[in-house]
Amino acid sequence: MQSRGKFILACTLGLVSWVGLSWASTFRPMPLSKLVERSTAVVVATPVSFKSHWATIGSTSRMVTDVTLEVAWTLRGKDSAGQDIVVRTLGGTVNGIAQIVYGEARLVVGQASLLFLVEGRDSTLHVVGMAQGHYPLEPDCDGEWRVRKSPGLDGVLKPELSAAQTLSGRRLMEVPKLLEARESTP
Repeated sequence: MQSRGKFILACTLGLVSWVGLSWASTFRPMPLSKLVERSTAVVVATPVSFKSHWATIGSTSRMVTDVTLEVAWTLRGKDSAGQDIVVRTLGGTVNGIAQIVYGEARLVVGQASLLFLVEGRDSTLHVVGMAQGHYPLEPDCDGEWRVRKSPGLDGVLKPELSAAQTLSGRRLMEVPKLLEARESTP
């Protein structure tokens, strides 16, 4: 009986080491029309600093990161070009304790991004749809800024229906027309 228990334990450990452990998060795709509808601002901004801390969200204490961004261009909403804004994301590191929230926008200091933002109940700005409202920008070989898919979008079900499908690879200068077209869609 004891050897059977050891056999089962050995098989389980072998299977875990062979398959490996993984964590996953899945979420429904958000098309560009929904991003536009739910956002109060769409900006091109670059994170310049961040500060993580504990905050009460509902009845739960959560780790959050407040990211200060320098706005270069406002595509929709109140013009804040040339100003700094603060956007709150879930997760961060406080006193050596880290909390990762899969599917959250990963804002990186110095990395310009196209962001779809909404004001939360606590009057802080948040990225609409988490990573679905975050698009890093990179210059192409011609020096034009291109929209890239957020690295936090791995868990989107049916990605062909998401805004990432519509925006990824586009020139930044094409985005205002895409937003206008989605605003006029019933």
